[in-house]
Amino acid sequence: MGAEDSKKIAVGAKTNQTKGSLVKVVVKEDGEKWKNPAENEIFYIDEEAKFPSIKFEIDLDSNEECVWTWDIEWAAATSGLRESAKRGRTIKKWSEKGKTIPGTSSWTADLNSNCLGGTLTVSVKLGSKTFRRSVRILGTNPSEDKVRAYIATFDDAPGFERIVAKESKYKQFINADREPVVAFDGGYGLTQLTNPTPKYNEAWDWKANIRTGIELYRTKRKEAKNYLAGGKNGKRSYTEEQLQLETWCRWNSGRYHEWDEKNKKWIRNPTILGDSETANIGWDLRKEENKGKTEKELHNRDKDKYSKPPTKESSWRYSGIVYADHIKKE
Repeated sequence: MGAEDSKKIAVGAKTNQTKGSLVKVVVKEDGEKWKNPAENEIFYIDEEAKFPSIKFEIDLDSNEECVWTWDIEWAAATSGLRESAKRGRTIKKWSEKGKTIPGTSSWTADLNSNCLGGTLTVSVKLGSKTFRRSVRILGTNPSEDKVRAYIATFDDAPGFERIVAKESKYKQFINADREPVVAFDGGYGLTQLTNPTPKYNEAWDWKANIRTGIELYRTKRKEAKNYLAGGKNGKRSYTEEQLQLETWCRWNSGRYHEWDEKNKKWIRNPTILGDSETANIGWDLRKEENKGKTEKELHNRDKDKYSKPPTKESSWRYSGIVYADHIKKE
């Protein structure tokens, strides 16, 4: 072997340190074979929730058939709504992969017709060799008007846009890093879907996020109607505002109204006092430690504990009643 040949093998090759042993030489050809895209190139889902057009193309010496495969993964780290590229703990690792796709020297990415983000790695097998290339997929926020217009295309979901405003301020992504909004409790995107657990595409496709959110909202609204009527065949009367408040409350948790048997009407649950400086924190006034105290006294006592979720022993709690009250005021 000549000196020039040795130099060629040395580039991108791996060896070991044992003298006289057989060495398996691995030559990294990916960079020479790929025409496009560039390694770690960034592509963006657009504001219409359309996946970017990405053409993967490899340089072939012949018309030999290729076999393409892909996988995409994303580590969802908490963000809140504050604009910052710095994120918290990773709460879930998402991944999806596609079936093998016979083809020629190029393949335009299609992730089972889903709009997904994260790190997309595409592999192409040519004979006995496999070449890989990874790119990043990030998101683009739609405008508030665009989100409102999309919501308006759905029937039987009055007040849903106010849920979106409360949950996410109309943001699917954090603009600082172009990844989805992720709450500490596993809520994703515009509607902060948590239960049932959202799917991968619902974290990245804002329209899918809205569709699933509206489906859930309709369920909550149906439950609210049944409850306020007094059961399946009930005939208790209620106002549209009461139905709205009951639905908003159930989106978050619990029941908003209690039946006043004496006056034969629905009233707001009188046992919960809300903290007006928060979105959904309140106190059960039946608890001994909360009795006879004002909102200001309770807030000053407990505000430093709000950074962590309440426990069974906590004197304060998250409340759908307070959540609905805040939406009504906004």
